[in-house]
Amino acid sequence: MSGRLPLASLRPQLDATSDGLRWTVDPDGVRGRVLIMRGGSAATFPLVLGGPVAFTARAMLLPHDWRDREGLARAWIRVSTADAGSHEVFSVTLAASDSGQPRGHRADLPLPAKTTALTLGVDIEGAREPRALNRAIWVDPILTDPAARPLHTPPPPVGGHAGDEPLISVLVPVHDPELQMLEDAIESVRSQTYSRWELCLVDDGSRNPQIVHSLERHAATDPRIHLTRHDTAHGISGATNAALDRASGQFIALLDHDDALTPDALHRVAETIAADPALDMVYSDEEIVLESRRVWGHFKPDWSPDTLRTNGYTCHLGVYRRDLVREIGGFRSEYNGSQDVDMILRLIERTDRIAHIPDVLYRWRVHAGSTAGNSHAKPYAYVAARNAIAGHLGRIGVDGEVAFGPPGLYRLTHRVDPALTVDLALAVTETTGLAEAATSWCEQPHPAWRVVLGAPEAITDSALDTLISAGVAPENVTVVAGGGLADAASAATAEHLVLMQTPAMGLTRDWLTRLLGYSAQTGIAAAGPVLLSPDGRIVEAGIALPDGIALHLLHGMRSSMDKLFGYGTSVFNVSAVSGVLCTSRASYERLGGLRPQYRGLALIDYCLRAAQDGRRTVIVPDARLRAIGPDITTNDLPALWDLRADWAGTHTRDPYYNPNYRADRGDFTPTAG
Repeated sequence: MSGRLPLASLRPQLDATSDGLRWTVDPDGVRGRVLIMRGGSAATFPLVLGGPVAFTARAMLLPHDWRDREGLARAWIRVSTADAGSHEVFSVTLAASDSGQPRGHRADLPLPAKTTALTLGVDIEGAREPRALNRAIWVDPILTDPAARPLHTPPPPVGGHAGDEPLISVLVPVHDPELQMLEDAIESVRSQTYSRWELCLVDDGSRNPQIVHSLERHAATDPRIHLTRHDTAHGISGATNAALDRASGQFIALLDHDDALTPDALHRVAETIAADPALDMVYSDEEIVLESRRVWGHFKPDWSPDTLRTNGYTCHLGVYRRDLVREIGGFRSEYNGSQDVDMILRLIERTDRIAHIPDVLYRWRVHAGSTAGNSHAKPYAYVAARNAIAGHLGRIGVDGEVAFGPPGLYRLTHRVDPALTVDLALAVTETTGLAEAATSWCEQPHPAWRVVLGAPEAITDSALDTLISAGVAPENVTVVAGGGLADAASAATAEHLVLMQTPAMGLTRDWLTRLLGYSAQTGIAAAGPVLLSPDGRIVEAGIALPDGIALHLLHGMRSSMDKLFGYGTSVFNVSAVSGVLCTSRASYERLGGLRPQYRGLALIDYCLRAAQDGRRTVIVPDARLRAIGPDITTNDLPALWDLRADWAGTHTRDPYYNPNYRADRGDFTPTAG
């Protein structure tokens, strides 16, 4: 990988002029990554460069705008440097016209090593009439850095020795579905490109004679199809257990009677198992389909146990080792509607040999009776899932409560010992925002906390006075003169640390308890909140590294928790967090603390080292804070290249950011429609 960095990968400053920005790909016939800007908007990308960098882009109008609108737009670029201030270095006027496609105007600019910011903007010239232009676009803005560290990636690991092709038993409990949907489900198994399958159908008391006839006809025409009939309904767990009893394959696959597999589904599963015969569970991506049209593609992360406990995300297609499912007791009727969630939670108490296939192998059909099409279709299923999660927590020794979120999502609240000590460690260069942040810390309910503050010697007294005036007891403050964040963390003595890269005030009252609840869990090294800007946009919400470049997830988006991060209840495993991070003292010491050479990326490096050590990082989206200190947004290219080069062996593919998402930005945009 060269030192080419799409501007979409970097973070803009979040201010009033940057609210009219939208990244997209190939809009309106324009090929490439495109930044759409409303008139009067500007995007400023703060930069730290290790040497001269080249910037290229094209400025133009969208085809429908030059064809259908009137007026002029001016696209411009401004460069700021440490010694010469800010100067406009490129400007072009884009005119709408009734005929003739306007050419894109190429900007090809050298950025000196002293560059501190690159700003792209659009102004609209002339009167604003109904048909007047109101936007322009930048196509494929790219930085090229010749100083980027080269990658020396190790060769890919050699796959495991392919064993015998496993027999996969597809279990389908049937109870009076729509006939055509049942036919489609059965045909999707019969048309598999993989032949080592058996289909175990259980008619669970269907009353429609057409359904009974269809099942009997299929069983009579293919010896791989086995039919069991119940005169009266045993419920979905009873029917699935009957199918499990009939199964003879090493693995079972669960298929609902109104859904369908893709033709290569079992082949892909068999390939995955052959590459690692020790696997006990395999799951894939899925799509929700309405009348043969994809409504939504569910692109999932690799194995994410903390996500699963608040969001049964693995869902379809799920394939499990048959003997293990039988050993744990199969499916339990008291959890009908979420019997698969209960089974999976019991299964993961016995194994972590779990693989994810990041491709759509299952089609979940939308209709009035399915939860895919109607979240109120099976309300009992949500109660069953909550009970299953609560039972799982009790069995693994996690002290917490499970509350309902929106349908299918849950909020796990850990009980945190009030005596658990925590130090809030941060470093400041000025006291802006410190009083407001400290006031909010005093209002949160966890009692056993202190502040460890690194500050230049010239402001240590004023910083201490600010904290005390905000209500922090003097005995609960330690000031490290001349220290940075790593120095403050090293001076901390509590059982847990909250590392803040900028002063942040709590927005949710229990934010500290929420973070401590997760950082105290076995296997979790770091927990991060959602950090918001003063105007409510997301500053930090986790980090993905799909191509080795740190992408700040959802940066700049409005934080409507009704749409982002599982409606604000579901916790997500991520590769790293930044901005604010909670970790145990034991983890911090085990990992060797922060490495200051990564500067603003030090928290990301910390999380990657935790993953290398076998421990996880989570985002807790209903723990929310607001950054109120000076804007520390920066895009430190030398640090980015160092991080990429140092972690190229493990993070050229991010385990939690599905490869079906675009790797040039962290907004979960699919690579294809």
